[in-house]
Amino acid sequence: MSADSRAAGGLLPEVRRLKAPTPPMLYCTHRLGRCRRVSRRPVFRSKTRPVIIPQYEHGRVAGTLASLWGNAQFDRPALDFPAFVQGVAFHDWHYGVLDTVAVGGGDPAAWLSIVRKGVAHRFDAPVTDIVAKLHIRRLLTMKESPEYGELVEEIDARIRDRLPASGASLEQLQWADRITEFCDDVAFDFCFEQPVRRTVGVHGRAYSNESTPLSYEIQAGGMIRVEPWPFSVESFSGLAVGYEEVGYPEALVPLLIPFSVQRASAD
Repeated sequence: MSADSRAAGGLLPEVRRLKAPTPPMLYCTHRLGRCRRVSRRPVFRSKTRPVIIPQYEHGRVAGTLASLWGNAQFDRPALDFPAFVQGVAFHDWHYGVLDTVAVGGGDPAAWLSIVRKGVAHRFDAPVTDIVAKLHIRRLLTMKESPEYGELVEEIDARIRDRLPASGASLEQLQWADRITEFCDDVAFDFCFEQPVRRTVGVHGRAYSNESTPLSYEIQAGGMIRVEPWPFSVESFSGLAVGYEEVGYPEALVPLLIPFSVQRASAD
């Protein structure tokens, strides 16, 4: 365990640190050392039209992906699976139903205030609670600061408290966090409605730390293509709810935003 990971609370091994973002804003995924450049706009603002997608809907997309995870090549987490899916779907619940905080940062004090709500909340299901908190912890370890470190320590203590009732080991929950991260990444990029292609590493096999690269591509019209295929069905689709930017969040004009997930090799 590195000195940095011990300083962050000592729960997870070898947490890689990134410096605080500077304008233009960077949203970072620490496992692959990737940073996404995001303009200073509220919430998820479409890059192609004046539409806002709230964090709640981002979570709905991520939860849909998680709910269909698993096949002969990619194991499901050895956890209470419905509770795991809830944790993925609710990983950003603390933003509220109609959030207005800039994705990627904005005012650090405002973001920390929101994050503290997520740290303090206790979901009834232990697995749901831990899955959501591991996600928050991952974000907090992207920056070194006393405030972030204190929150990481608090998360670690809360995870230790819930772990015995979860029916799982910490290693199993850490393994599953790579799936949470993948689902979050795909939903993140989908909500900007801008074509992009990325590769993310997940653990394909239970009890194995070997990383399998998964590539996904966001295409026009809500098409999401993934290869290799980690899901239990051949293809699937769903809906998110967005809102016209003008008047948001006081005067809401809702829009349905469809998405479809298929193999990259599908016609």
